[in-house]
Amino acid sequence: MRATVKVETRNLAVGHDYAEKWQEVLDLLASMVSIPAALIMRAQPPQIKVFLSSNSDGNPYEEEEMADLGTGLYCETVMARRGELIVPNALADPGWDSNPDIKLGMISYMGMPLIWPNQDVFGTICVLDREENPYNPTYRELLAQFRSMVERDLRQIYNDKARAQEDAALRAEEAERVRREFDLLRAGEQKALQALRESEERWHFALEGAGDGVWDWDIASGDIFFSPRCRQLLGLSRAAEIAGFKLWQTGIHPDDLPTVLADLASHLRQPQGSFVTEHRFLKGEDWVWLLGRGMVVSCDAQGQPLRMIGTYSDISERKQAEEELQLLNSHLEERVATRTAELKKAMQQISSAEKQAALARMVAGMAHELNTPIGNILLCSSQIQADVTGIVKADADKQLSRKTLQEFLEKTAESCELLQRNSAQAGDLISRFKQIAVDQLDQPRRSFHPAKIMAKLLQTLLPPEHHLGIRIELQIPQELVLENYPSALEQLVSHLVANSLAHGFDGRNQGMIRLSGYPCNGRSTISSCATAMTARE
Repeated sequence: MRATVKVETRNLAVGHDYAEKWQEVLDLLASMVSIPAALIMRAQPPQIKVFLSSNSDGNPYEEEEMADLGTGLYCETVMARRGELIVPNALADPGWDSNPDIKLGMISYMGMPLIWPNQDVFGTICVLDREENPYNPTYRELLAQFRSMVERDLRQIYNDKARAQEDAALRAEEAERVRREFDLLRAGEQKALQALRESEERWHFALEGAGDGVWDWDIASGDIFFSPRCRQLLGLSRAAEIAGFKLWQTGIHPDDLPTVLADLASHLRQPQGSFVTEHRFLKGEDWVWLLGRGMVVSCDAQGQPLRMIGTYSDISERKQAEEELQLLNSHLEERVATRTAELKKAMQQISSAEKQAALARMVAGMAHELNTPIGNILLCSSQIQADVTGIVKADADKQLSRKTLQEFLEKTAESCELLQRNSAQAGDLISRFKQIAVDQLDQPRRSFHPAKIMAKLLQTLLPPEHHLGIRIELQIPQELVLENYPSALEQLVSHLVANSLAHGFDGRNQGMIRLSGYPCNGRSTISSCATAMTARE
C-alpha cells in the first residue's frame, strides 16, 4: 500500500454485513453480562452518536441518537485516554456523580476505545448498568475480545477503502497519462504510438505489480487471453492451457460454478458497471480463492457484448481469516452454552439440597411433638393391659368383687379418653406434616394466606413444650393473600428460624422471635428479628 494514501475515517462507511455482525456481538454481550445496555459509539465531533445498541430489555439508548461532547460523558474519557474505563457506581464517585448518563439511570459503566488502523478514534464499545457493578475480570476479558473483533473489521474496512483509493488514483493517473499521450499523438503518429506502447506497459506493470492478473475475453469467439501474472495465479505454465471460455469453466469449483455463470449471464444481459465474483479455482492440486473483476468494453450495433476485460486477485488469505473468525465465534457460542448448562445444573442441586434440609428440620420438629402423644398412648395401653391382667387373675381366683370391677371400668374409661385425645393429637400432627411434605415436593403455585401457613409451620418448628423460654410473635395481616409457591416461603422461614436458634440463642434460654410481613409496591416483604436473654436478664 502506498504511503501517500490517506483515508479520511470521519465519514468512512461501515457495511451492512459488518453492522449486522456487530449487532449480534452486542446482543450476546448484553445477555452474557446480564446488563440492560451494550453500545458501540461513533465519534463525530462536536458530537458522539449511538452507532449500534443492544436489543435488550430496559435499554434507553436508541441508534442514531446524538449527544454533545464536552459534557462529561463516560465515553469522552475512554476516547481521550485511549484506554479502558470502569466506573462501578457513579453515585458513589465524586468524579462521576454528575455524569449525564445518570439521568437515564445508568450508574455503572465499562468501556474500551475503538481505534482505526491509522490511530484515528472510531469511538467506543461499552456496557452500562442501572445497578452498582464492579465488572469482574471475566467480563473485562469478554469485552476486550469483542473489541478486538470489531477492530479487525475496522482494519479490513480501512484497507478496502485505501485499496479503492489507490486503485482510483492509479486509474486517474493512468487516465491522465493516456490523455497526455493522445495530445502527443496529434503532434506525430510514430511518437504517439511509441508513447502508447510505453503507457500500456506501465499499465500492465501497475496492475501486475500490485498482485493482480489481467484477462481479456473475446465473447464472440470464446477466446481468453491471460497475462503472465494471471497465468501464475491460475497455476498455468503455458498460455494455451486454458485458451477458451469453456476450458476456463473446468477449473472453477463445482459448488461455485452455477453462481459464477448465473452472475456473468446477468451482467452480460445488462452490461452496466462492473462484474465482480469470488470463487475457488483449481491450482495444481489445491483450491485457491480468487476475486474477479471485469467490464464490457465493446458491444455490437444491437448492444450485445463483444469483448470483456478484467483482473484476478488472490484472496485466499482473506478467506482463511474469515473462516478462522467464524470458527472462533462458533467456539465462543459453544462455551457460553456449556457454561449456562453447568450453572443451571448447579442451581438445581442447590435447590434440592435446600429442600432436603428444610424437610429434615420439619421432620425433627414433628418427631419432638409426636413423642408426647405417643408416649401417653403407650402408657395408657400398658396400664389397661396391666389392669386387665389383674381382673382376669382375680376372676380366676374367685376374688373379683363388684367394687374392684367398678374401679377397673372407671380407670379404663379414663384411659380410653386419654388414648382418644392423644390419638387425635397425633393424627392432626401427621396430617399437618403430610401437607407440608406434599408442598415441599410438588411446589404447586396457588393462592394462600401467609399468616395461616406461618402459624402452622411455627407450631411444628417451635413446639412450646420444647422451647419454654422462647416466645413467638407473628405480625402478618390475616387478610394478606399471596399468589406464589407456599413451599418456597416455608423453606425461607425454616432457614430464618434455624439461624435465629443457632446464632441468636446460642448459650441463651429466653427471648423472642418476631416474624413480620407487609405488602409494599405490589410485592410482599418478610422479615425476622430475634431477641435473646439469659435467665438473669
